[in-house]
Amino acid sequence: MSNFSLAQISSPQASPRSKIFQKVGLVDISIDYSRPSKKERKIFGNIVPFNEVWRTGANQATAISFSEDVKVNSKLLKAGEYFLYSIPDSEKNGLSLIFYEKNKNWGALKEIDENKVLLNVFSSFITLPFTIETFTISINNISNNGATLDFAWDDQFISYNLDVMTTEKMKKQIDNVMSNNPTKNDLSSAAVFYMEENINIKQAMKWINLAYPDNKEHRYWQYRYKSLIYEKAGKMKKAIQYAKLGLDDAIKTGGPDGVNTLNRLNDRLLSAK
Repeated sequence: MSNFSLAQISSPQASPRSKIFQKVGLVDISIDYSRPSKKERKIFGNIVPFNEVWRTGANQATAISFSEDVKVNSKLLKAGEYFLYSIPDSEKNGLSLIFYEKNKNWGALKEIDENKVLLNVFSSFITLPFTIETFTISINNISNNGATLDFAWDDQFISYNLDVMTTEKMKKQIDNVMSNNPTKNDLSSAAVFYMEENINIKQAMKWINLAYPDNKEHRYWQYRYKSLIYEKAGKMKKAIQYAKLGLDDAIKTGGPDGVNTLNRLNDRLLSAK
């Protein structure tokens, strides 16, 4: 009597699944979708028909989630998880992106139930000078306050603006912290944020000086913060002074990254003097 086992063939998926996680500002964004390939076919107007609902991928419905409220193309979308459907529009030459109430539907949707549409936004196609073989969703152009939600396939690219409303949230958070015995790190973080977002540079200077007063020694990155804030305030003499102190500390105790960063800052400040 012989014993044998039946082997199972594991073959590549035609539309492999992909997951994206990205932090933008204070918001966690995740996307779960499948990625079909072009395979020498025309996509929009053919594989993906115009004026019909597309699952924005393949296989199971594409899902997207936001940990906090955001704005997509300036329209408010509440925090939560959604299915992501879309409709290519031949007349407008673009894509209507539909954030749809999550349900038990697995894949393609025959028709849209308007009661389940949480948001519908439109962006125009941009024709690329090259071909994208595999359908790609990505989050790009990331800043403190937002990013772009981008789609690319074949020779078409579509982009939607994401506003994560960081400035409003941060100002409220900073106000609360500053009224309740802020730490040195709190003061520094608030000062740097105000500097980066051009909110109130005089207030940023007050906070950074409370965090790192002149009568004490500090580390090179802390001097760098002071230098950048004073540069933004137009106080170049002080900015140069702090950059030099930072460079001295970086040379003495810091790694090459610190030295290079402070060298570049010193060179820029001295050339602008």
